[in-house]
Amino acid sequence: MSKAWYIGNTTIRNPKRLKDGLKALSLSPLHGNLVGKDNELEFAKLLDTEEVVRVERLHEEPPRDASDVGRKWRAALMQLGFLKPSFAERPFTITQNGLRLISANSLPAEQECFLRALLAHQIPSQIESFPEPVFSPLRIVLEVISGLGESGLDPWISMDEMASIVQLIRKTDDVSHAISQIADHRNKLSSFTTPRERRAFINETRESAASYLVSQQSATLKDYADTNFRYLKLTGLFIESGRKLIIAEHKKTIVEQIISEPYLPIDEENYLETLWNGAVLPTDNASQAIRAIESTVELLERNGNTVTIPNLVNLEVADLSHLRLQLEEDWLKVLEMQYAKRQPEEWDEILAYLRALTQPVRGGGIIPQGEGPAYFEWALWRAFLAINNLENKPWEARRFRIDQEFLPVGTAPGGGPDMIFEFDSFVVVAEVTLTTSSRQEAAEGEPVRRHVAQLVDHYAQQGKRVYGLFLANKVDTNTAETYRIGVWYRPDDSKMALDIVPMTLNQFADLFEAGFSGNKKMDYRVVEQVIRNCLVESRSEAPEWKRRIDEQIKAVVQRLQMS
Repeated sequence: MSKAWYIGNTTIRNPKRLKDGLKALSLSPLHGNLVGKDNELEFAKLLDTEEVVRVERLHEEPPRDASDVGRKWRAALMQLGFLKPSFAERPFTITQNGLRLISANSLPAEQECFLRALLAHQIPSQIESFPEPVFSPLRIVLEVISGLGESGLDPWISMDEMASIVQLIRKTDDVSHAISQIADHRNKLSSFTTPRERRAFINETRESAASYLVSQQSATLKDYADTNFRYLKLTGLFIESGRKLIIAEHKKTIVEQIISEPYLPIDEENYLETLWNGAVLPTDNASQAIRAIESTVELLERNGNTVTIPNLVNLEVADLSHLRLQLEEDWLKVLEMQYAKRQPEEWDEILAYLRALTQPVRGGGIIPQGEGPAYFEWALWRAFLAINNLENKPWEARRFRIDQEFLPVGTAPGGGPDMIFEFDSFVVVAEVTLTTSSRQEAAEGEPVRRHVAQLVDHYAQQGKRVYGLFLANKVDTNTAETYRIGVWYRPDDSKMALDIVPMTLNQFADLFEAGFSGNKKMDYRVVEQVIRNCLVESRSEAPEWKRRIDEQIKAVVQRLQMS
């Protein structure tokens, strides 16, 4: 009997937030003091307060114990080498690679920290118990994908292949057998003609795999595969497309460099220090770094970009690393531009997310559980990309982070608006919230006005009018009143008029749908016209203004539907 392996922690559904959790810990008195159930509970509260993860039990009346959340987050950070374990000198303090992750200021830099972590990570170890032999999950996956390509098969691993085959492999010597299993699996799968038959075969395969395991059920294998996909993608080596794990185009050179050397387990004496510092990468060598840089330059130029780089042989390794990461960031921006251009054709998918956000559910919908606020910002960003005609770049229009699959990592940080959409003659400053109670005005009234005010004078120099667009599932009347009055005072006490329109998400979704339905492309000028029409009605009291906003939107929706 055997066991399936998994990376990290299956209960942390969004490991992309590990950096945010680590950063919150670094600024807390809990850093170096995560011993005991009370402190584990305080860590859970910290993660909730800092909006790293919403801990539902803490919001119940009365609140329930959530110390296990803090314990599991601590365990995940230790498993990846970002936090020292209890038996280490200075336990529960952030490691060198953890500090590197906190200070990373770009997605490629963050991904490199996770790559160093997973390239060092091996099981079993002093941190994780598991049956022998010692192996590297990352190397197993890289070897399988590479071997598939060398065998003439499509070089990817499906979620189902991960569940039933790959995560059961613990020796590189068994990779060839796994490749044979995958080939047989794909051949049999292709023989079925209906989705129902294919799904039945996949389920039977997973059930059969689980029958050989110790205390691991078919559903567990499915959960492990999902978790492994999530953690592996953090390295930047992979993208997921159609539930398949694929080597990212710009990472193929470094993958080749990694697997060109035979896998040798790190000896027990040096393992923890290696994990805490992060593994040495091939690109820490100058010649290998130059190869990686040249391949990224070639990729950029092949996609129509002009790239000028210095004489690489004269650069130190640190400078080569900085240049390589910058070029990777440039490539991700190329991909983001391509993504933005696809959005008008994906308007129906965007609409599905907007509609789903109007009826948040605990699970089972297209919005991941607990990710509503992040997906609200992301869906609105996509909606404006679809409307198109933006003069600022896609990454300039959003203040929230995305991963390399363009999914949100979290919400926009404080201190500025959620999104800024700049058009030829006007600018929309967009703010969203899922808060619907009377707390809405306290939480959103002053910040939204301040964020809009910060941009009024800036864009006035360019002759562009700035509008605030506030979206919520329900607009509290006190919030509407704050925006209806719409004033802000500069430091010199001069008065500034603000143009802010509150709108429900349903109203915006109706407008968006009407603008695109019938194979149309929504005219961006409609957005400004609706906002201006609503501002004209702001002379009414707040309850009446809300009613008139609804009338104005319905009138435009009807006109768009008839055009």
